[in-house]
Amino acid sequence: MKSTAGDDEGFGLVEVMVSMMLFAIVLLMTVGLLISALKASARNSSIESATQWAAEQVDAAHAAVAGLDYSKACPKWTDVVNAGSPANRPDGRGMAMRMVVTADATPASCMTSNVPPVVTYTVKVVEAAHPTRVLATSSTKIALGLE
Repeated sequence: MKSTAGDDEGFGLVEVMVSMMLFAIVLLMTVGLLISALKASARNSSIESATQWAAEQVDAAHAAVAGLDYSKACPKWTDVVNAGSPANRPDGRGMAMRMVVTADATPASCMTSNVPPVVTYTVKVVEAAHPTRVLATSSTKIALGLE
């Protein structure tokens, strides 16, 4: 069979190269989105672990003095303040987290006050390798001597 000048059958090399280039661009954009999603997921996992750890620490501090009268709550609060921060802890991915605890000192009028003194207890969880990167913060006010 004889080919005519206007007869165009199939794809030429130029069309195949253009379609491959377009496919590559779309694939690169998709991979970029996937990497961004994985980074966000990892960061959210770290934040969740840090938030849970901070909440556990605040709950433990509150439970240490909850339901105690003045004579027991005030010395117990001094123990809580002196305990300081717990050791570093890894999150689910193995990244080390460090806890920074700040607590009000036991008020001097703790045993003599008619009104239960209120103290503040704050927990901040940061990345151990990068202490300026705060993952979670939790704070509470605790009334000492409420039975």
